[in-house]
Amino acid sequence: MQFNYYKLKAARNLKGYSIEEMARRIGIDVHAYWRIESDKTQLKVHHLLKIATVLEQPISYFVEENEPITDVVNRVTELRVLLERLDDEGKIQYSGLLQSLEVVCST
Repeated sequence: MQFNYYKLKAARNLKGYSIEEMARRIGIDVHAYWRIESDKTQLKVHHLLKIATVLEQPISYFVEENEPITDVVNRVTELRVLLERLDDEGKIQYSGLLQSLEVVCST
């Protein structure tokens, strides 16, 4: 099992929190949080608990089994978050691409 850093970023974006806001909410330095989200440091359990609480997600949301397609699934999750931020025209333009990627990931 491993921590999914893409889901952390996606959950933070869905909440509308900046990196600075997340760092403040979990009580660490901005650079330390950036290192967590960028997979540049080992995540400590107490930080995981705070992150899950702040983002209102179960810990299981952030942890998953290692699979070859995991990186693609992570990117699709990130794209889904970004798609939600587009205007209606942008959503229409890119939703087909996202649906195609999701089909590939589910096979």
